[in-house]
Amino acid sequence: MRPDHQEFAEGVKLAAIAAVAAVLTATIVIGAGGMLLPRGEAVADQPELVRVSLR
Repeated sequence: MRPDHQEFAEGVKLAAIAAVAAVLTATIVIGAGGMLLPRGEAVADQPELVRVSLR
């Protein structure tokens, strides 16, 4: 591969790694948030205005 193509391929590879890392991080954070604050209990404790905005 020519050097410019090799740099492009490495850039694409790094972008793919970053995308996978972002998805895994988001999944872990959302999962942890769901475990710490279950949706059903959270809505019951919130004022009406907040519950309406969450729909």
